[in-house]
Amino acid sequence: MIDTYDVIVVGAGPAGLIASWQSAQKGLKVLLVEKKNRIAESLRTTGNAIRNLSPINGEMVSVKKKDKKAIIHFHNSNFDIEYSGRLIDAYDRYSFSNSGYCVRATRSDYPQQYFYDMAIMQKGLLEKIEAAGAQIMPGTLAIGAENIGKGVQLKVKQKGKTLLLKASRLIAADGLNSRLAESMGLNSQRPVVIRGPVLEVVFEGAEVPYPPGFSFILGSDMKGGDGFMFVYPHAAKENAWAVMVNCRFPASQCAKRIDHFTTKSKFSYWFSGARPIHRTAAIVTIRPPVPKPMMDNVLFIGDAPAFGETLVAGAMYCGFHAAEAVRLEMAGEKGFEQYSDRWAKNFEFVSNPQKQKDYTKILRLYGSLSDNEIDLLFRLSQESGPIDMTGKEESANEYTGGNAMIDYFLSFSQVKGELRSKLEAIRNS
Repeated sequence: MIDTYDVIVVGAGPAGLIASWQSAQKGLKVLLVEKKNRIAESLRTTGNAIRNLSPINGEMVSVKKKDKKAIIHFHNSNFDIEYSGRLIDAYDRYSFSNSGYCVRATRSDYPQQYFYDMAIMQKGLLEKIEAAGAQIMPGTLAIGAENIGKGVQLKVKQKGKTLLLKASRLIAADGLNSRLAESMGLNSQRPVVIRGPVLEVVFEGAEVPYPPGFSFILGSDMKGGDGFMFVYPHAAKENAWAVMVNCRFPASQCAKRIDHFTTKSKFSYWFSGARPIHRTAAIVTIRPPVPKPMMDNVLFIGDAPAFGETLVAGAMYCGFHAAEAVRLEMAGEKGFEQYSDRWAKNFEFVSNPQKQKDYTKILRLYGSLSDNEIDLLFRLSQESGPIDMTGKEESANEYTGGNAMIDYFLSFSQVKGELRSKLEAIRNS
């Protein structure tokens, strides 16, 4: 089978869905290829949260509720996404130590985050894609692509058959573990820095005795082992809470960590009457970012060329600008070059190696401290009271959060000696 399109988009995550919708709206002949049979189904762990009014990577997102819908507005790019599902306002963020001490950051002027249902988000975007006239090819695995003259040929597998598809341009939005990036050689100079499994389990009927917020769980007794664990409200149902953990291989450790936390830890009473209703998983692979995410007629967007993740809002931002890049390409202009310049300028981890270190500093901070040291720091914070973010223009993000937390801990006079030296060394790394 050979067919020809203006653009083929591979991957129906946030980046690919936005790219397909926007490309079709611009009058292009679009084909969206996705390996899942049910495109709107949520299978990959995402965190399901929108950071509100907190600039990162050249964009700032806010949410406005209107007529039982939410309008997600991208300020710098000036586009909107409608969301019709349940939305949870979160004014607080928490971190809990091994002994249960809590660092709480709060603000009263507006939510720091909104939690949403990714399946409903994807369903709404899929409806817009269909209404715009794009063709959709579910249950189809993209296994390789090659540039041919002024176009691209994509090889896919569907129901055991190999098909060849042709397009003038191709957008590869197939995620962190992109098959296209690997098969086309984009990763040849990108060694794996970190690779590990992630599991999220959503529990219905959980009773968490704190206002809604994103919680970071630390301590081997809390988790029953290593890795990083997060707990946050889930918009799927009332009193639904997600527990997400990432750890080392084998991946079965993730399920054991979640089982320990929900049945044996000091916070297990939160889940005493709860039952699991949904599971998602992922393999997170961190590689050095791609400075110029294009190979002739193929553009790599979202997580595929990134350092770690672009996050959901960042992936949508990529999809929006990728569609404009294709429109320019079809008009004979250098749209992919313009996209690449935007990518390198706005995603700070691309051109600044220090930002790559800052991006993971909060994890390196807690990974280098003992349970007792974290207990001390968190006890001092709890005794001091919540960190009030009200009135501040922006909250800390992935680049600034690690340093901001270290500076906060160093502000306590009780932090001295070896612990202070350790914090200062991480701060200056």
